[in-house]
Amino acid sequence: MKKTFLILFLINIYFCFGQDYFEGKNLYCGSSNPEALKAFNAGIELLHLNSSLDKKTLNKTADVFFKAFKIDSTFCDAAFFTGYTMRLMNDKDALVFYYMADSLAQNKASVFKSNLAAEAMRFGNVEGLKLARKKYEELMEYFPENPEGYYGIALTSPMIGDLKNGLNCINTAISKYLKMNHKVNDDVYFLKGVLLTLNEKYEEGIKYLEKAKSTFKNDENFKIHYSLCLLKISQMNNDLKMRKKAKKIFNKIKNKNEIPEFIRQQLIF
Repeated sequence: MKKTFLILFLINIYFCFGQDYFEGKNLYCGSSNPEALKAFNAGIELLHLNSSLDKKTLNKTADVFFKAFKIDSTFCDAAFFTGYTMRLMNDKDALVFYYMADSLAQNKASVFKSNLAAEAMRFGNVEGLKLARKKYEELMEYFPENPEGYYGIALTSPMIGDLKNGLNCINTAISKYLKMNHKVNDDVYFLKGVLLTLNEKYEEGIKYLEKAKSTFKNDENFKIHYSLCLLKISQMNNDLKMRKKAKKIFNKIKNKNEIPEFIRQQLIF
């Protein structure tokens, strides 16, 4: 799997965290064990007090959430917050706790699936990609009004190769974000621009890439796909000025060896 397709959209992916949930309310599994609840609530308090994300305090907080989970092994929320806190420390074991939380919740929590999928993709391997795609498909199945499943399918489509499906899904995600009165961020436009480009819809693709240009102009993936769009459009219109611009953007790509082969073969000047 080419690293260039591990697009930095993961940094900006939408997570539908409810404020109440992060205050320890509206839990998905809960616990009837008072000791488990006591430890869980202590973890919530520590998490809120640690606004600077001090690693020592985060480590202590993860231990407190894990204590709650050890007391009650059905307490999916304790497992999730253990994983969430570990993720804040960039601990790869966060994936294990996200997985347990999602399994225990029995398809009741979209936030568990979206975090598990995003964390799986961070591993950058085939197994992680397969797990992420599975969770995004489950988001679409169990939470059809939630845009995240569609966004996730679109996000993974360049790596899996179902580019037409990915383009359809990003369009669906955008319509659902708008229906929710949710601001459509530049990462969504960037992803749509990439998918349009990969589907050879260059004139449409460049419009969306330019919408995201102010945010992503220094991103390697942006430069790759923007350069390709410019080059293809210049060839269609016999536009030498645009061709020079495409070449200029191409020359700014630092890691040309990371360009996927099928794109590199087209970036001939």
